[in-house]
Amino acid sequence: MKLRATNRYDASVDRVFALLTDPDQLAAMNAAVGASDCQLVSQDDRGGAPWLVTSRKVTVDLPGFARKVMQPTNTVVQTDDWAAPEADGSRTCRYQVEVKGVPSRIDGTMTLRAGGDGCRQDIDAEVKVSIPLLGGRLEKFAVESGEKEIAAQAQWIAAHAR
Repeated sequence: MKLRATNRYDASVDRVFALLTDPDQLAAMNAAVGASDCQLVSQDDRGGAPWLVTSRKVTVDLPGFARKVMQPTNTVVQTDDWAAPEADGSRTCRYQVEVKGVPSRIDGTMTLRAGGDGCRQDIDAEVKVSIPLLGGRLEKFAVESGEKEIAAQAQWIAAHAR
């Protein structure tokens, strides 16, 4: 199931990129939107094309049908693989999100590009939950939860990118 979002910030691509690749800022952002135990698992700068693996505990209010196969609190591991900047200054990140103990995965791309007086963040992801009979309903729930989390993160970024 597709997950798409677009956010605009009154800040440069470089400033938003700096927030999204700084482990301390990522931990602060995730904590601000309700995650706990935010940790940097691994990191490599790769000459300006960072690769980061982070983990966090996320608690969600599960719908009744999901309570039989999921716990409300789960460890989420996210891998962000940033490319070097393009000639126009835009930045692209391929990312993957896995929920430990749940047969699910999110594979996506986030692009930061200059626009107007700031920058635009485009997120395009595919959500997959591999649980027979419930996968489609869980994917819909995951997309709705992801949209809320992205919106909350966007508010945090907008407040801290100035």
